[in-house]
Amino acid sequence: MTLQPAPHKNRSRRLRKKLHLGEFQELGFTLTFSVNLQQKSFDDALDDWIDYVESQGWGFGGGGSDHQIKGYLTQVDSGTLTESDRELVAQWLTSQSWVTAHQLDPLSDAWYGPREE
Repeated sequence: MTLQPAPHKNRSRRLRKKLHLGEFQELGFTLTFSVNLQQKSFDDALDDWIDYVESQGWGFGGGGSDHQIKGYLTQVDSGTLTESDRELVAQWLTSQSWVTAHQLDPLSDAWYGPREE
């Protein structure tokens, strides 16, 4: 269930900004990737991933268990991720020999969803 505010065409700029709507909408995406534990430990893989995320000025909420890391990626400060950011993530994951598979979901509203809980 999403908590998107009811649409209203006459919202002021200030209110659209406060509610992260319209031109102030912020996007992120869910991603999942698998780690080859024979090449890299889970903790080291997670550390490498977080180092990459922080180097881009992004934030990652999630975690993992066994051999899979899953979560939601967004900007740390206000702002939105783009399709080119998704491509950067895909390229980085592909370039890591210890990543056996990855899936990036489409961009979604970082404040109101849709995204898996």
